[in-house]
Amino acid sequence: MGMRRYTSRKRYLFGKRKSGTSIFKIMLLSIMGVMAFMLCHADYKTVNAVIASSNTNLDDMAKEDTIYKGIYLDTIDVSGMTMEEAENAYHNYINNIGGMKLILTSEIGEYEIPLSDIKVTVDEEEAVKEAYSYGRKGNILTRYKEIRALEEDAVTIIPKKEFDKGLLEEKLTNEAWDLMKQAKNATVVRSNGEFVVYASEDGVTLMTDRTVAAVEKEFEKVWQAKDLKMEAVTEVTHPEYTEEDFYGIDSLLGRYATEYSNRVPERIQNLIVGASKIADSVVLPGEQFSVYNTVAPFTEENGYGNAGQYVDSELVDGLGGGICQVATTLYNAVLEAELQVDERYPHSMTVDYVKKGMDAAIAEGYQDFCFTNNTEYPIYIDAYAGGGVISVAIYGHETRPSNRRIEFESQILEEFEPGAAQTVYDDTLPAGTERITYEHKGYYVEVWKHIYIDGELTDSVKVNGSQYNAVARKTRIGTGAAS
Repeated sequence: MGMRRYTSRKRYLFGKRKSGTSIFKIMLLSIMGVMAFMLCHADYKTVNAVIASSNTNLDDMAKEDTIYKGIYLDTIDVSGMTMEEAENAYHNYINNIGGMKLILTSEIGEYEIPLSDIKVTVDEEEAVKEAYSYGRKGNILTRYKEIRALEEDAVTIIPKKEFDKGLLEEKLTNEAWDLMKQAKNATVVRSNGEFVVYASEDGVTLMTDRTVAAVEKEFEKVWQAKDLKMEAVTEVTHPEYTEEDFYGIDSLLGRYATEYSNRVPERIQNLIVGASKIADSVVLPGEQFSVYNTVAPFTEENGYGNAGQYVDSELVDGLGGGICQVATTLYNAVLEAELQVDERYPHSMTVDYVKKGMDAAIAEGYQDFCFTNNTEYPIYIDAYAGGGVISVAIYGHETRPSNRRIEFESQILEEFEPGAAQTVYDDTLPAGTERITYEHKGYYVEVWKHIYIDGELTDSVKVNGSQYNAVARKTRIGTGAAS
């Protein structure tokens, strides 16, 4: 026996339930035959009279105030019930709706939402009215056809169920992380002089709008009065770079080293920490690398100690002092690799660990060293500080001709003499103490890159221009309270 289900009075094939007797079928067929004959040879009044005169009218099919046999609300059989009885029966069926859950699944995991959280409602009253009115609407022929159809196919009426789509969208956007996974790029590290590549992973993204629409469709189906479990709508996302991309890292593009003194342990500590933070960095094609964002913040918790640094053309102690030597060493390796320099600043005064114009200063909030990987391949930064040397090497895929060579020249174009020595009394220093800032000559310097092909100079390109302040010797004598 078939079952038809109705949602908003639409009919769908569902299954079969047998009811009635063969005698009744014969009687109905006889009635329909008479009706068909009368339709051809008589008017509507005559047809109605014939139907009314038969002993198989609507009251023979069911009681006058009850729902006809073969009608269901979801899976509840409401045959022979009054409207009140049907409403009570269906209400008991879905009474625990607030305690039920919507369970969304993906290949990654599951996410559960109590139906009460998305304000699910069911229009019980309208569904019961529709169940009762089935076979009672339209002209006599329509009514008989509907009632006759119940003998062959039961009808399932699906009460209208709604939920707050906005609430569901919000929850999926902010909470459904167990359904998703971010695509993971392949990574590379250098170990014992060899590159080790770790594989990429596909990700899974939740399609929120389509998932909400799928939940709506699921709510149009027969209600089972239990947790609703269904698949969320997802899409596979692919990483931007896979292990194949990193196999292209096969060449040394640029290397540079600077020396440092072993006299100040805190400065050595800062150099080691800073070098370790830029080490093993991978910069993808088109990506920008910021030294400050990589090594900051300059705090004890981040591994830094107090050491000398330039502030307003004076050497003072501060957390992270010496970190500029890490930035400077990287800057020169970047120049050797001929990568795109985006941001670079000279110190306020010259430094002794690199040629003039070849330094790169960083300071919180206003100075950084940034470069972009303008090659078509990822690059890898190897950095190390120890034994009085900081070394930075940049690896990638070499595309420059083997007969091409570059050199960098620091050209001093102007010199500025410091003024007369100064003595300053400073009440911020304890009485009896003395601080000396030694004099520095000032310079304007330009750095040029010379390009050689087969040993012959073919071009020269200006890299930067740097201004260094001239600073007179200054002696600060403390006048403050003794510490």
